[in-house]
Amino acid sequence: MKAALRLAERAIDAAAIASFTGILLCVLAQVIFRYALNDPLTWSEELARYLFIWCAFLGWIIASRRRSHLAMTFVVERLPAPAQTATAVAIQGATLLFAWLLGSRGVALVRNNWDVENVAVPFNLGVVYLIEPIAALAIAVYALIALAEVLRGRRVPTVGGDPA
Repeated sequence: MKAALRLAERAIDAAAIASFTGILLCVLAQVIFRYALNDPLTWSEELARYLFIWCAFLGWIIASRRRSHLAMTFVVERLPAPAQTATAVAIQGATLLFAWLLGSRGVALVRNNWDVENVAVPFNLGVVYLIEPIAALAIAVYALIALAEVLRGRRVPTVGGDPA
């Protein structure tokens, strides 16, 4: 199980790097073709937009894995230990609910747009929206891992790092 999770994490990291690099190359190519060659590309803006969507969701997955989302913890840190645990459970429960909503709506979005062709790039619009259920699954996995750690009595940090 840990090996599969590690492999998925590496694939997500590689996809994030590839999508960000793709954005950079698309925009750079558009600038060069538009201003240096006076022949703008018809597909670069659309592809850069879709890569940005993937990059944002992949970044969200990575931030969830690293527990590096911003959080204001000054109130929770002042609560007694049982209340901190209850708050951590509630946060992970809310995260799981949100992941379920994102995933179920994302699957419907992919299904509804799978046969819709893009104007300038040679893949369907369902591919663009496929990142939603993928992100929902990954976020749910990380929320379940954090929930298991909380229920085992380990302190789960709300910002950055591994549990203490």
